[in-house]
Order: sequence, then structure tokens, then C-alpha cells
Amino acid sequence: MSTIGKTIRAARMASGFTQAELADWIGIKNGDQISRWERDVVKPSADSVGELTRVLGVRLDSSLGGSISC
Repeated sequence: MSTIGKTIRAARMASGFTQAELADWIGIKNGDQISRWERDVVKPSADSVGELTRVLGVRLDSSLGGSISC
């Protein structure tokens, strides 16, 4: 089963962003937070999920364990 972290990582890599670039695009301070999400240390907030959706062009649904749709 895919986790939301794995889904974020796959979408980020498919979009060609580094963690730092993605962090900048969604308005967070640095790529460390992106790394924490991708490793499933913490889950992104609802606001961050909205920004990830906007920037990466995918829908992330944390309630379904990290599903992704275009």
C-alpha cells in the first residue's frame, strides 16, 4: 500500500522539483519539511495538501492512505 509520503515523493519527482524547490513553491521555509512528509514522519496539514495539489497538479487524499489522482 502506498503512503501519502510515497505519493508526494513520486509526484514531486515526476514534476522535476527538488524538495527545496517544492517547499519554495508551496510557501514553506525549506525542504526539510518535505523530507519529513515523504518519509511519513508527519503528515502535511490540510492547507499544505491543498498547496501540493495546486503545485503538483495531483490530488492527494490522506484519508485514503495517500491515493493520487490526476
